Amino acid sequence: MTTLMVAAALLVGQGPAEVPIHAVTDISHEFTFYFDGRFGGQYIQPTGGRNTMNWGTLHKYDLSNINLMVLQSGGTPCPYPAEDVAAVRSFLEEGGGVVVLGDYATFRDETRYHLNDLGQPFGAQFTMTPAAQPFVASPTLTGGEVETYGGRTIALASPADWEILIEDAEGETMLARRSVGEGTLVVASRALAGHNPDASDDINASWWQPLLVETASGKAIDPSQQPQGAPPENNVEHGGLRLQYNDYMEPYAEIIFDIYDECLPVIAEIMGVPPAEGMLSTLILLPTGGGGFSSGHAIGLGVWWGNFPDERYGMVELIGHEATHSWVLPFAEPTWNEPIATYVGALLAQRLGLEEEGRATIERTIERARQDDPNMDTADLAHPEGVPNGVVWGKTFWLWEQLRQEEPEIVAKYFQAKRRLADPGELETYSMHDAAVVLSEAMGRDLFPWLNELGIEVSRDEASIQP
Repeated sequence: MTTLMVAAALLVGQGPAEVPIHAVTDISHEFTFYFDGRFGGQYIQPTGGRNTMNWGTLHKYDLSNINLMVLQSGGTPCPYPAEDVAAVRSFLEEGGGVVVLGDYATFRDETRYHLNDLGQPFGAQFTMTPAAQPFVASPTLTGGEVETYGGRTIALASPADWEILIEDAEGETMLARRSVGEGTLVVASRALAGHNPDASDDINASWWQPLLVETASGKAIDPSQQPQGAPPENNVEHGGLRLQYNDYMEPYAEIIFDIYDECLPVIAEIMGVPPAEGMLSTLILLPTGGGGFSSGHAIGLGVWWGNFPDERYGMVELIGHEATHSWVLPFAEPTWNEPIATYVGALLAQRLGLEEEGRATIERTIERARQDDPNMDTADLAHPEGVPNGVVWGKTFWLWEQLRQEEPEIVAKYFQAKRRLADPGELETYSMHDAAVVLSEAMGRDLFPWLNELGIEVSRDEASIQP
């Protein structure tokens, strides 16, 4: 069967793929929890392909055993310099496949959509024009309907150079492909693929999967070797902490480390204990304004969170939040794990002179919860199924604020008691019942009756910790 026959069979769903995909998804320009593996899980791995991620500077990534590159971006100030464009062009010319998923958006007061710096040299621009539904697909691609989250259109400088595979109701391009050298370039609206961080929405998988196989088929790879991801390539050691960042994040590295260095001893004071053993060894700078993550030993910080670097509060709170996730280990907190982390971040900000901002975060979160639990006596944090997320957060903040009025150092005393009582050699899980035991020990009195009056159904009999 010829390559063209294989391609045609794939596009109309006539059989499994024979061409293995070795894909790299670029998250060096915009980090998202969806593209750090979910896209690959929905659209690449079901074909028998393999997917990895590039966290480092794009043009420094080794593409020798890669035949598919996935580039995506929303509103990010992260640039695509000429070196990135040259690397993409070289990869295409030698037979590689490139899929560019765009959603036109600008960052704060910028007027530039940076992904267009990569698309324009190949004759494609993502526009701010909303797409009109329904979408119309080429019969070559699929005979079914196209699912979408909406999206915006794509302008092609020379439409004759492209095969347009999906148009909106006004005839504007939503997905198209063209040859570049020996390879294939696909440009598509970001709205045509899944969005959910739990990978529960593999929309259009019936045609995305064979399309990706065909796009990758122009370059030979060694299927016996796994494609290798790349971390941020800059590694700086500061007093036992490794700071990792790619070249795009270099302008933010020094100032963020200085803030982290200032925050760390204050977090230790708030928590009353040092970080869990082996934790907080690496700090990774992420190209996002959407928060961060903690894996225990490493924390990732979105460098533009909370209007940083123009404003300081958001970064201080984020550092407090992500560091707290490492402090609470080896047992993550139960229902209130995320709220406690932000609560500590707000306390941290207050101790570092950002009293007004930290207090506003706490009060705003509590007021949001009062919309559903006005007297803070109905939502059950021990059994949170069906409890709105805002109530979980706000009631958590309110509860700790009540205890802090009686015992200002309750956060420290709680985590000191947890380190004593939650023995990883004896305990398998840490529940809200256990947290109530620890909290009672920290306060020096039985809090179970009070918590039950607040609608939080906890019981000493159901706790694993029995001091």
